[in-house]
Amino acid sequence: MREQADEALTEQFSDLEAIYPSRSEFTSKMPAHALFDCATDIRAVGLSLNLICQQYADTRLAQLATDGARLRLLFLDPAGAAIRQREIEEGQIAGQLGALTSLNLQGVLRVRDRLPAEARDRIEVATYDQTIRINITLINDELCIAQPYLPHARGVESPTMVIKKRWPSAGLYSVFERTFDELWDGGQPR
Repeated sequence: MREQADEALTEQFSDLEAIYPSRSEFTSKMPAHALFDCATDIRAVGLSLNLICQQYADTRLAQLATDGARLRLLFLDPAGAAIRQREIEEGQIAGQLGALTSLNLQGVLRVRDRLPAEARDRIEVATYDQTIRINITLINDELCIAQPYLPHARGVESPTMVIKKRWPSAGLYSVFERTFDELWDGGQPR
């Protein structure tokens, strides 16, 4: 009986590599440069995408795109209703999350605009205005970093999951990939 239970757990959670109690614990074990330096495809959706915008150097981001990497980055609209609602949930001063997101968004756009003309389309940026539920980063169609947004907790304080793709359309990876695709399809290009 124990063997069947172990098999069931392995099948159910086999694409889940690790869970960290917070993003800060995750980033101390898996720094941004370790995640992104060899990336050829990065897709990310969240509030202000700090993992990419605050913890990864602009010069490295530009080098990735110049070397051929494709990035699709979807930010919560800094002027939208959803970000104001999130500020209330977190107990933030009105406009604080919007300002941080604007700063990150403008930084990525600046990196993109400084790229050689033939590389600029490799960094696609968009915004969305929906209730924020999850931060998702997909790397090279094989690794997913997913983190829920919890009521009354900043994103950095929320659990972080590391998921490795094992099947084309099963497991947690495909769930978060589908979520990214749906949000991206409804985003407003910048």
